[in-house]
Amino acid sequence: MLFSSLSAARETTLTVFCSGGLMGVLQQLAPAWQQRSGVRLQIESAPSMGSTPQSIPQRLAHHQQADVLVMVDDGIKPLVEHKWVSLNNRVPLANSYVALAIPAGKKKPDISTPDKLKAVLLKAHHVAYSDSASGRYVSESLYKKLGIERQMAAKSEMIPATPVGKIVASGKADVGFQQLSELQVVKGITVVGLIPDSLQKTTLYSAIPLDNSAHPSQARDFIHYLSSAHVASIIRQKGMSPLNQQTN
Repeated sequence: MLFSSLSAARETTLTVFCSGGLMGVLQQLAPAWQQRSGVRLQIESAPSMGSTPQSIPQRLAHHQQADVLVMVDDGIKPLVEHKWVSLNNRVPLANSYVALAIPAGKKKPDISTPDKLKAVLLKAHHVAYSDSASGRYVSESLYKKLGIERQMAAKSEMIPATPVGKIVASGKADVGFQQLSELQVVKGITVVGLIPDSLQKTTLYSAIPLDNSAHPSQARDFIHYLSSAHVASIIRQKGMSPLNQQTN
């Protein structure tokens, strides 16, 4: 019976739709999880929000199958309304923070205060931000707080699907905003740092199983593992704050 159970585990693959903020974390933990559990992970990049075909809402609307979602918490409620997930199964994982990046080789600006950040943005020729949580905050709140909505309208661009860091690295934008954890993994850019505390937007990332998962037990086990001390250390390495840390 034990041999049969282990064989079944090794044949199981969990499909995880993961938004960019925690993608680096999942990629790093995958080997340890697979060795520990015998369950393979298929991790697919999927923005938490938006209308691109890659986004979690669109994937689910088109009946793409998954077992676990790792995503911006604010994006979960619409999925509950569609009866794809159950809110009581949601597990908060980490708080993430908005950072600013520039092309590699450019002089690093000072963004330590709201006024200094404002000056950098007014001087910029083209500013890019994502079509998910951080980008919506920049376009709907940050510019307003800085009093530069009108000045930034013509030179700002919301980027669907593609990581903002790649747009900055290509030279198509001289300033980019995204979650720190997403910018850290992109080559060809310099992460200037987090935006000032008084302007910062904390984004909560959570994990939740799909109600129609083919592997509900393994999905629950994986989400429990995401709250382990081992994973918490990886989350910290990526510039985020882990939540609900388990002892094992």
